[in-house]
Amino acid sequence: MSATYQKTGYLNSDFRIFYLTSAEPRDFQSHYHDFHKLLLFESGSVSYYIEGETYQLQPYDIVLVPAGEVHRPVIHDETPYRRLIVYLSPELFEQYRELGADLGRCFSLCSARSSHVLRIGRFRESRLYPQYRELVNAAREEASASGKTGSAAVSPEDQYVNAQFASSSAAEAQLYRQSVLLQFLILLNRTLDGSDISFPAASGANPQVLTALSFINEHLVDELTVDGVAEACYLNRSYLMHLFRRETGYTIGSYITEKRLFAARTLIQSGVSVTDACLRSGFASYAAFYRAYRKKFGESPKDSRGGRPGG
Repeated sequence: MSATYQKTGYLNSDFRIFYLTSAEPRDFQSHYHDFHKLLLFESGSVSYYIEGETYQLQPYDIVLVPAGEVHRPVIHDETPYRRLIVYLSPELFEQYRELGADLGRCFSLCSARSSHVLRIGRFRESRLYPQYRELVNAAREEASASGKTGSAAVSPEDQYVNAQFASSSAAEAQLYRQSVLLQFLILLNRTLDGSDISFPAASGANPQVLTALSFINEHLVDELTVDGVAEACYLNRSYLMHLFRRETGYTIGSYITEKRLFAARTLIQSGVSVTDACLRSGFASYAAFYRAYRKKFGESPKDSRGGRPGG
């Protein structure tokens, strides 16, 4: 697979928070992460592609991308694209689930509603908005500490908050960010029980590509070939290959390999043996699996056991 479409981003802790502005149009390539992603869209003219479906975003939409799902934003004009991004490790959700708190409920509820977007009516008037601003401040404080301040303007109020944490120790700053994130997730999940919330349907989805994606993901452990996928979708092989690459940014073969590698890595990190993970993720040859795994993740499958999400 071309490096352009490899897994992007990295996470060596339970979470990371970013507040970003893209002031000029740019092309984002299709990619995935092996951690969950929450994006709160603030402004811009942007649609968001996720696993063959496209969502037209409105200000303060919350985009939820589970680990392993292919996605990319599409920017339509020069309006600054501002967004808050949170990377969330599966371990974070599991840690609190064991304590009786389902912080990932927003993801599971979106999945149950066949959507990747939460839309909260009158968001700026809601209880969640002040918590969102605290999360933005936390992201800016982290960026300032690392010397990556970004291009978004900072209000006097935000400058004051940032100054309060300028003298904090690294441990204190991390605890502050974690506490703000946990409060945001708890309040977001409570908001889901309200009446002023919707789950926008995707628009612009190509039904033929969706059929192909669904077939591949349902038969990931089976023998999969381009001809087999095309036959299952009742499409010409060449036509499907061209359409799939245009819509997803992947070839059919590279998409299958990526999904199998992600499945195998998840199994290994959960304690499944390397051999069983290879077989249970659809690889027919251990040698091919081992080569692809090392090339993708830069380590052997055995070295991934017990590791955190990376890349």
